[in-house]
Amino acid sequence: MTMDLRQLRYLIALSEELNFTRAAARCHVSQPPFSRAIRDLETELGVRLFERDKHHVTLTSAGASMVEDARKSLAILHEGTRRAQRTAAGFSGTLTFGFGGSNVYSLLPSLVSSFRTVAPDVLVAFQAMPVLNQIEALRDGTIDIGILRLPVFDELIATRFVYAEPLVVALPGGHPLLADSGAVAVDQLAPSPFVAYEPTRGFNFHSDLLALCSLASFAPDIVHLAPTTEAVVGIVACGEGVAILPASAERLRMRGCSFRPLNVKNVPVHLSQVRFGVAWRKGQESAVTLRFLEHVAKTASGGD
Repeated sequence: MTMDLRQLRYLIALSEELNFTRAAARCHVSQPPFSRAIRDLETELGVRLFERDKHHVTLTSAGASMVEDARKSLAILHEGTRRAQRTAAGFSGTLTFGFGGSNVYSLLPSLVSSFRTVAPDVLVAFQAMPVLNQIEALRDGTIDIGILRLPVFDELIATRFVYAEPLVVALPGGHPLLADSGAVAVDQLAPSPFVAYEPTRGFNFHSDLLALCSLASFAPDIVHLAPTTEAVVGIVACGEGVAILPASAERLRMRGCSFRPLNVKNVPVHLSQVRFGVAWRKGQESAVTLRFLEHVAKTASGGD
């Protein structure tokens, strides 16, 4: 069959107007080509869609069936067009996030929930993984966006800073420093054993801890290494040591572990806070990834 969308629109217009002159005017075409298009459609189908006489036009049963299907076809086409346009503009599609560590308590939910209000038709998927695994997943296309700690040193990966989080000290129950509700200086932690992120899991946080303690003229006695913030806090709650963590760790509220602000006076800025952001593979951005990055740029609290 060679029927086209124009004929279907003409068919629907005539079925509603039951008058060739009004239906043609509604379709912004003169009556002769309009009438010819209807006749051609009937010839192609091999059935009469309308009965005509000098005064009336009526829809046949075959015509009524055809009109019903024409309306469905145009509705499907309209929805398909809308979805294609929204997908091309990044308002539809699938976006896969990689995340891990403390950003699951703050950055991930805030970015995803706010993006939902902009692009509610986007399907989101999540993969929990350490930072180094996120970099690998970005490189091979397993995830579209990484939510992680900055900086990232990879020539194939682009990043955007979103916000900086202060540091806190996690103290086990009964620790002497809990007697004071004020901020704790790094050198006050020197006598205590430490619980720290595993070097490869914390992605520079381990080395930052060593640098902080070095500035305070001591080397930390690290007695336990853990892969996640939850694990670090859990070990501290067991009374096994103290830890320095991003402030979002306080949201865990685990019995046996209390938090105090870290006094960062005279501490370099890059060691006094944790910078979080988003990462993606350069040159591999889908339309929905670009739409998300545009949203992040508008909502981020800082620059690159």
